[in-house]
Amino acid sequence: MITVNGRPAGNSPMTDIYTLKTMDLRDSLGPLIAQTRNALHHAVDQEFLRDPEVAPLDVTTAQFAIIANILKQNVNSACELCERLDYDRGAMSRMIDRLQKKDLIHRIPLAHTRRSVALEVTAAGKAAFPKMEACVVRVVNRMLKGITKQQVSDTEEVLRKMLANSANEP
Repeated sequence: MITVNGRPAGNSPMTDIYTLKTMDLRDSLGPLIAQTRNALHHAVDQEFLRDPEVAPLDVTTAQFAIIANILKQNVNSACELCERLDYDRGAMSRMIDRLQKKDLIHRIPLAHTRRSVALEVTAAGKAAFPKMEACVVRVVNRMLKGITKQQVSDTEEVLRKMLANSANEP
């Protein structure tokens, strides 16, 4: 077996994909993921503004993510949301305040401690969620135009592997 720097050479899973010479900091996987995420957020924000049922809620993609995580991922604290969504506590607290003023979520003091509160989506938030979710689906489907289901499945598999690899990093 041919090896390079102690690793198998060729097109095996053990071969580095990028090198210092081939890594393009504008057009390689990492920057493309970030640009795609940003484009998705911008498009969803615009879709929320265009939708006659969602626009009056004045909700952003970031605020939608909070509601989605509480409803779908059983996340019920600001601390968990900060970890999941990668926001600092101050920014998260301000977003939760805005959602509470819009009557989409509320804080519930926990009986066993004075400091902690649980987050819960209100009835209004639960009613609005499917409308917001439909906006997200429309945007994602527009962005996937010309891409096959198999390509989407392959990309999802690659991203899951990358996440698993990142969890195993020292």
